Order: sequence, then C-alpha cells, then structure tokens
Amino acid sequence: MCFPPLVGREKERQQLRTAAVPGSLVLLSGAAGSGKTRLVRELPGAVDATVLTGYCPSRDEPFPFAPVIEALRRATIPGGLSPLCGALHPLMPEHAERLPPPPPPTCSPAAEHHRTYRALTELMDSLGPTVLVLEDVHGIDPATRDLLYYLAPRLPAHLCLVLTYRPEELPRSFPVHALAARTPPGTPHHELALAPLNPRDLLALASRLLDAAPCGATAPRTAPADPAAETAAPPPAGAGAGAGAGVTAEDAERLHAWTGGLALAAVETLHHLACARAATGPGAGPAVPEEPPVPPTLRDWFLERLHALDRDTRHLVRAACVLEAPAADDVLARVADLGPSRAERALSRACRLGLLRPAGPAALEVRTPLLRRVCHDSLPLGKHRHLHRAALTALSRGPAPPHARLARHAREAGLVEEWTDHAERAADQALSQGEDASAVTLLRDALTRPTLPAGRRCDLALKLGRAALTGISAQHTIALLRDVLATPGLPAPSRGELRMELGLLLLNQAAQGRTARSELVRAAAELTSRPDLAARAMCALAVPRSTPDPVDTHRRWMEQAVSAAHRSKDPAVAHSVSVNQATLLAQVGDPAAWTAALPDPGSPHVRPTPEALVRRREFARASLNLADAAVMLGHYERADHYLSDAATWSIASEVSYIRESAQALRLILDWQRGHWAGLDEEAERHLGPARLAHLHAVAAELTLVRSALALAQGDPAGARSHLALLEPAPGDGPAAPDPDHAVPVRAFAAGLLARLAIARGDPGEAWSRVEGLVSLVASKGVWVWAADLVPGMEALIPAGRDAEAQDLCARFRAGLRGTGAPAAAAALGRFEAALARHRGQGDRALHLYAETASAYRAMPRPYDAAQVREAAAHTRLDRSGGRSEEEGVAGLRAALEEYTALGAAWDAARVRRALRAHGVVAAPAGGRGPRDPRLSPREGEIAALAGRGSTNREIAALLHLSPRTVETHVANALAKLGLRSRRDLASVPGRDHGDGAAAGSG
Repeated sequence: MCFPPLVGREKERQQLRTAAVPGSLVLLSGAAGSGKTRLVRELPGAVDATVLTGYCPSRDEPFPFAPVIEALRRATIPGGLSPLCGALHPLMPEHAERLPPPPPPTCSPAAEHHRTYRALTELMDSLGPTVLVLEDVHGIDPATRDLLYYLAPRLPAHLCLVLTYRPEELPRSFPVHALAARTPPGTPHHELALAPLNPRDLLALASRLLDAAPCGATAPRTAPADPAAETAAPPPAGAGAGAGAGVTAEDAERLHAWTGGLALAAVETLHHLACARAATGPGAGPAVPEEPPVPPTLRDWFLERLHALDRDTRHLVRAACVLEAPAADDVLARVADLGPSRAERALSRACRLGLLRPAGPAALEVRTPLLRRVCHDSLPLGKHRHLHRAALTALSRGPAPPHARLARHAREAGLVEEWTDHAERAADQALSQGEDASAVTLLRDALTRPTLPAGRRCDLALKLGRAALTGISAQHTIALLRDVLATPGLPAPSRGELRMELGLLLLNQAAQGRTARSELVRAAAELTSRPDLAARAMCALAVPRSTPDPVDTHRRWMEQAVSAAHRSKDPAVAHSVSVNQATLLAQVGDPAAWTAALPDPGSPHVRPTPEALVRRREFARASLNLADAAVMLGHYERADHYLSDAATWSIASEVSYIRESAQALRLILDWQRGHWAGLDEEAERHLGPARLAHLHAVAAELTLVRSALALAQGDPAGARSHLALLEPAPGDGPAAPDPDHAVPVRAFAAGLLARLAIARGDPGEAWSRVEGLVSLVASKGVWVWAADLVPGMEALIPAGRDAEAQDLCARFRAGLRGTGAPAAAAALGRFEAALARHRGQGDRALHLYAETASAYRAMPRPYDAAQVREAAAHTRLDRSGGRSEEEGVAGLRAALEEYTALGAAWDAARVRRALRAHGVVAAPAGGRGPRDPRLSPREGEIAALAGRGSTNREIAALLHLSPRTVETHVANALAKLGLRSRRDLASVPGRDHGDGAAAGSG
C-alpha cells in the first residue's frame, strides 16, 4: 500500500521509534486529522517486533474489546496456551483451532470479565516482542478501558502499548495519562504530541503531491484516518516543486492559511488539486488557489464531526461560520439564538474541540477558512437565510455599523434593498478613505442585483467607474459600464459621466486608446452643463496617445480643460487638470514640465483630510506620469526622483497599481543603464502567472524588456517569441504591437523588429517596421518619441533611399528644436552620423559619433554607446591607410570589451566577425591550451544558443557561420561536457563555457 508522504514529522518519527520498545507505554496525541495514524504506520519495519493495530469504533454503543480483538485477529496464535485462553472463543472464533477448549461458564459477569482480562493478558504475553497500537482511544468502549486498567500494572515484558487519541475529545471517564501511574515501577512511558504542520512542511508536501505521478497513485482516501506524510527535505527556498508543480512559498502559505496546517486537510486538498492538474494540465494561476476546492471526502469528514456535536455547540459554530469575521461572544450568542448560560457552555466546548479559536482579547473566529466554507455551504436554504438575517440584526446594533459586512448578510438573507443600501454606504466609506479596491468589489457586487432600478444602477455605476480607475482589473467594470450606458432614457449628463468613466478606464487600464478617445470626445459633448466633469474628459484627451491628432490639438484640448476647470471652481478638478497639463508637457519634451505647478501633497506623516487625500492622490499620479516621461526622454536621474515620490505618496488602495507601473519603469531603467544581471528573471517574476493580465501597458513594457535582453544576449528566437506576445499575428514572424499601445511602447518594439530585419540583410523590411510610426510621429509633431525608431530609419540608407533619409533627418532635427530629450537627440546624432558616413563625410561622421557616444554615456546608456563606438570604428575602417585601420580595429576591440561586459553576445559575435575580416582573432580571456577539455569561446557561445532552443540554421545566421560548422561545434561541446543530447545543454548552469556564452563575448 502506498501512503501519502510524511513531512514535518521527522522528530516525532524518531521519538516513536525510540519509545516503541518492549515493556513500554507510548501516548500519542494530536487533533483530529493531525497525522497520528500516518505516523504509527512508520512502525512496521522500523522496530524489531510485530506491530498489531486496532481502531476504536466511533459508535454510541461500541463493541466490547473491539480494538484489541481487531488487532489480535491479525496475530499468529502460538501453541501451548493455558486452558484460561479458551475463554476467548466467543471473541475470536477465527482462531478457534489454535485456542484451548472453552472453559465452563463462570458464576457472574464480573468473574467472566476478569477471566477475559487474564486470558487476553496471557495471549499478548505469548506473542513475543509485539507493539500493540490502539487508535482513537478517546472513543474507547468501557470493556477495553477496564482491560487497559487491568493490563497496565501487569504489562507483559514483551509488549509495547501505543495509544493514540484526540485530547480535545478524551472523555473525563478515561484519564489516559493515569495509565502511566498504574504501570510497574521503572516502566518506560512516553508522551508525544503532534502540532499542526508549518508552511515549510506544507511546501515540501505540496511539492511532492502536486509533482507526483498519475492522479490516484497516492494513498487511498479513507477519512477520517489521519494522514500526514514520508519525510522529505523541503525544496530549497525559491526552488519550487519541481518540473511540473511550480509550487512556491506563497502557495504553501496560502495552503497553511486555508487548512490551519491540518495534515489530513492538506493531503486531501493537494490530492484533489493534483487530480485536476492531471486532467487539465497546469494552469496559468498559482499551484494552490487562494480558496481551493473542497474535496468530497474532506467535506464529508468535516460534516461528520459537525453532526456529532450537541445541538447548542453546532448552532454556535454555524453562527461563527455565517459571521465569517471575528465576533464577540454576545454577538455569536445572539446569532445562534442561545441564552447566556447555554452560549457559555457551547463556546467552551467549541474552543476545546478546536472548532473556534480566540481572535483578539474579546472575539472568536472559526479555526480555518476550510471549516467555515464547509459548514456554511452545508446549511439548508432556510437555515442559511435565517442565520444571515440574525447576523444582520446583531451587527446593526453598534454605533459604527460595518456596512460591508452588512451588505453581504443582507444579500445572503435575500433582503435586496438593504443589500444595495449597505453596499453603497460601504463603498462611500471606502472611497472617502482612499480604499478604492474595496469600493470596486462592493459596487460590482451591488450591480449584479437584477431588479436594481435604472436610476440607482446609473449612480452606482458612476461610483464604480471612478473607483476602478486605480484598480488592476477593469474588464468587468468596463462591461458593466457599457451595459448601463445601454439603458434607455438616461439624461445626457448622466450618460456623459458614464461615458467619461468608461473612456478613462479604456485609456488607462485596458490600453484601448482609439476606442477610449471616441468615448471621451462624445462624453465632452454630453457634459457641457457639467464643466467639472467635462474638464476631466478634455484633459484626458489632451495627453498625447496613439491617435494621429497633431500636438496642437492636444494643446487645444488642454486649454479647454483649464477653462472648464476654472468655471467649475472645484479645487479637485483643478488639481487633476494640473497633473495632466504637466504630463502633456513632459510627453512632448517641453522643459516646462519639470517646473509645472503640481498639487501640494502635504506631509507624509500626517493623516490626510479628504481634501488632502485628493491632492496626495493627484501628486502620486503626477509623479508616476513624469517618471514615465523622464524614462522615455532619457532623464534618468529625474526618473529616479519621481519614482521615489510616486512610492511615497501613493494611496494604500492604489499601491498595487503604482507598484507594478513603477517596477516596469525601474526595469526599463535597468535595461537602459546596462544593469542586466538577473533582469530577465526579475521581469518574468513581475509578469508572473496572470498577475498583470489587466495591466496591459505594464505587461507590454516588461515583455519588451525581455525581448530586448534576449536579442542582445544572442537569442533572436526568444526575442521574436516575446514580441509575438504583444500582438499574436497569423503567419510567420511577430507583428507590431497593438496600435492602442502607447507610441513609445510601439516604437521600442518596432526598433527591435527593425534590428532583427537588418541582421537578416533586409533593410526594406526594417524600414517597413517603423514607417507607420515615423508617419504618426511626424503628423503629431512629437519627435521625442522617435529615439527607438532610428534603427529602422537608418535602413533607408542601405536601401538606396538616402534622399529620404536626409529629409527625415531634417524633419527630426526641426521637431526636436526647443525640447529637452537627451535620448532622442542622441539617436538623431547617430542617424546623422550614419548618413554622413554613407556620403563619404568621414570626419563629420566621426565627430557626430563622438558627440553621440558622449551623450549616451552621460545618460547613461552603455549599450547604445557601445553600438556607436562600433559604428565609428567601421567608419575609420572605411578609409584606406594603416593608421585608420589600426584605430578602427582598436575601436572594434573596445566595443567588443563593452559588449562583453554587458553580456551582449549577439553584438559581440558581429564584432568578432568584423575583426576576423581584418585578420584579427580576439583572444579569449585567460587563453586556452589546444588540449584544454573546457569549451572554446566559440563552442561556449554556440552551446549557450543551442541550450536556449535555437536551431543550427538560426545559430548559423546569427553568428555568420555555415550550418555544418555549427553542427560540428555542437557535437564538440556535447562530447566535452559528456552530454548525449543538445537538449541537455540547457541543464548545465555554472559550467565553464570559456568566455563565450556566459559572458557574451562571442
């Protein structure tokens, strides 16, 4: 039989093995489901004795001697027993042929019992070294209890007695610890107690069960036996479960909170999840959901325990489950409809049985969410509604009614009007405290009411739209707002306000810029009588997006927004408009953005008033927007400053939104600054399973970081696969990102695609990747967005379209006039240098390259600076003459060193090829002898690419080699590393691959 693995019990297992010696008494205690049965199953094979196990049946009138007879039924009865043992015939008919003949009847039942005790003691003494395990002796029958009292002073020398029990259910009539006092002097006795499993134990258990072989291969599910697990060292921190499970420490914490560390509950839950995983495959979410499903076996086990309670205790536990949150004793008593004395007794029993636990100095709560879920879901409909009505009445009596809880109780009780009233009041309270996420949940819930009047529905939807603006999941809210907008007969101002909230959500959370603009334009027209609201719609339209409107259009919208805010005389509207005005200036590179007036956030150490809360919110939003613009423009120190302000002043409810947005900006900064160590892993972690499913813009930025890093590190296939996530396209190759993404995001992606096309020798495709965005930037007049488009613009030169390139340069320079955009200015200098080099103006090209490299290093952007140095080196090599060639080769060597330091294997390979063309072979760091078994630099580089899944043809195209040469290098690498397949190359981290793969030197 295969048992579930045993974790977290190594100490107890060793103690049990040591204690289970002949002539000893062992008492093993633990709550129901803590793993006592699983632990004693470790005894067979671990002790030099026969292990016999019997279970006390849970019956109102249990069978006499039931656990002892069950255990002895499996024993081998020896010969030579005295006639006394014939008294066991009625109890053990299956062993009749091995027992002496039955003795004559006794004169009284007491004498009969005494003879039976003596016969059982003799039989157990005759078995030789034996461990007798009696399980669940809290349910012991009177006959077996009396037998133990008789046996303890006469404990056979060959017998070890192990008793397991639940201390919370032990009857007062059986003080089990008193047995130790009855044993002969010197008899060893041991007391072991099983505590709940901790999160680290559950991490090991989940790793074993969720990564196990087929569903059903674990132990049979026989509740209410106590499972808990085969000792296994927990995986290293952060290592997860293994290949399939992907279990994390967060999963283990979640499982611990759900089950309270109860071994039975954890094993059954994990077995259920493993079966679901086997049937459907691993999902995108966590291995252990926040609220896991309840397996039927576990549900019935809990219900059996609940039904065994007396009426008052059962009612009290049900009341606690309905209340859900911690509650005072008197509230529990009122909901359970119990008088003070009855409630006191029931509370005592519920706590003693481990069903309730203290939650503060004057409150109690259900022991685990799992128990609460099972109990609550099992309530009949009538009882369910009655208890929720009682909870609604009991909680309404206080001076500060908890409206959020009252809304839930009213809904569950079927009181729909009270439900809506309490939900709205709770949402208003949450909004006033800046807890927008809580307000969103409450309002969404209230809007699901099918009989909600149209006017009330509109009011709630408006509040929901405002609350959802800072949320991280807006899709459901967007659908609700569209549904409410379809309500016939809505007044124009109400419709305009709803449409404005919808437009803002589409713009900020769903990255649907074009649809959002359409809704906002209509909203501005519908809100002519509400200048405060019209100003919000107008200033959203003023911020430049992916629309073809020129920047002057955005400035006109901003002028109208400022005018509307002035007419509204609402300070909050003025604050919002001032933030968007600063954002507009920053996004178009206007230096005035950095001195624009922003709302005063006050002091971070003072609890804000509602008015100050609005200012603080707007200041945090301004800081995040300005940080975003600073990253795009190349003002990295400013970006650091504004990111710090955004973190300091963000409202608690908006922390998730601010944190994820800010983290994406920080990772882009790391990419630009050349801080690449661990960058891909960090970006992947923040993308996470489904974490950013509704923060499309943030997810796009993190995906672009991973794409850029993969390309630079020599994994073009990986770069293409990441780019494809932004906009999966039919056919081959990645498409451009969704046109509703912000232009800087699309430009970043287009520049990467252009570089891939140039590497394939296709300048026409490279230009086509950026052409549409160049036209958009030109039509809007926002040339500060064009920095990342320069690789595609430069492709016009080898495509023979240098006149167009010259015109583009002139328009680019004119567009940057009066702006402060170091990144775009440096990119323009790079473009102009490339054009000058093509036209044979070497000195001008070298001058421009030198200025550009200095600008990139000042930001700093070391990767771009290295590319410029490489281009300058090629400019020198274009000239004839030994001096120029020496300087060009020196420049290539310097670029190679910079690429190597960064880990840019793709670029390093290109430079090595250029050096070879000039007769120079870059020596690997620390040189290798001809018979060195370690990989050569080239072998290491190719092995790294093959380990990432690149084909020989892809590697050949990347490194400018023939497929046959690549095949030879792969074979050599496999032979040196002792591997059989190229797939195994992915599993050799930390190998010395020369200076090729790891360092990216090529």
